[in-house]
Amino acid sequence: MSRGFGFRRKSNSGEEGAGWIYADLFLALMIVGLGSAAVTTSPASGSTPAAKTFQLSCAEFSVRVPGNIRSGGPAIESAVAAEIAKRGWSPESSKPGLVIVMGGFSGSESPGAGDNRAQGILSQLRASTPLLQQVEMRTAGARSVRVNGVATTVGGAGSYLMVTYLLFSGPQLQEDCTR
Repeated sequence: MSRGFGFRRKSNSGEEGAGWIYADLFLALMIVGLGSAAVTTSPASGSTPAAKTFQLSCAEFSVRVPGNIRSGGPAIESAVAAEIAKRGWSPESSKPGLVIVMGGFSGSESPGAGDNRAQGILSQLRASTPLLQQVEMRTAGARSVRVNGVATTVGGAGSYLMVTYLLFSGPQLQEDCTR
């Protein structure tokens, strides 16, 4: 009778495999249980707070671009601050998010001429105030435009109007954006 040096032939019965199935199942449940244990820590003192989440308000407002654009930053800041206060928001929770600069044009020109002039002043507007340095800015040419449902005059060649949209960090805004 020969010995298999500690090795036996496996039988084809399912009785021996049943124990291993339960052992594997127990091992899998232990891994899932340990993986789902959440370890939380409080932020260290002096760490930066979480970044605010902002939403874009669809209620636009207009700001007339001052004649001297480079020194017009305070006038633009004042108009934006007045609109923020009018809405009952705080300056910490709101800021300009999108500005469409409308360039006026004369009777012999097309809207493209106003758009080209508006593109030409974007760098001056950004340089006039830190408020506009990180804002998405677009341009268009127009003599008049509807701003928040009201017809607003842009003017002729050399006139500019900023149609401004604010970003707001706070509760979900309930605005009618279908106008």
